[in-house]
Amino acid sequence: MNTPVPPPATDATYPAAHDAEPVPGRGHGLRPVVIDVLVVVVWFAVAGVLGAVVWWQLSDLPQVTRSGNTAVLSPEELTKQISADGWYFVIAAVGGLVSGVALLAWRRRDPLLMVVLVALGAGLAAWLMLRVGLALGPDKVPGALKGAADGAHVSEQLELRASGMAWIWPLAASFGALIDLWVLRKPGDGPT
Repeated sequence: MNTPVPPPATDATYPAAHDAEPVPGRGHGLRPVVIDVLVVVVWFAVAGVLGAVVWWQLSDLPQVTRSGNTAVLSPEELTKQISADGWYFVIAAVGGLVSGVALLAWRRRDPLLMVVLVALGAGLAAWLMLRVGLALGPDKVPGALKGAADGAHVSEQLELRASGMAWIWPLAASFGALIDLWVLRKPGDGPT
């Protein structure tokens, strides 16, 4: 009795490795990553320059008075230094939060990559805001007072006195990105 032997049964529940569905947002090459990087760089470059212009427009720069061979700031003028730092804080906090939420909502392909890019991009915005703000403001006080008469007033440069405030951009942007991930995004939302 020669009965034919049936072929071995295959388990259809385990697809072959080449049949597996690709993980969304992964393994599609370098192009989507480059696009995400470019979007973040352009976004934060524009945000940093706009932030500097707004900071320059809102800040009332302190006036330094020449008194003999020294420059003097009155107590009222010292409060203007604090006010300029306060405006930087407000602009960076709002710009960072809005940027973090908007970029994560817009570019959902790879959330982990986007959080890292948002934090780094916000560092670029902070650097640009400081540099452009400095360029928009007046010259350095010693150069401006050189040759000025006693009692002459010149404006100080637009710069941060509390240098730690430069971290507000990255902190606020990262917080905004996390708000999008943990609060605004619904459990069924997938990458787009």
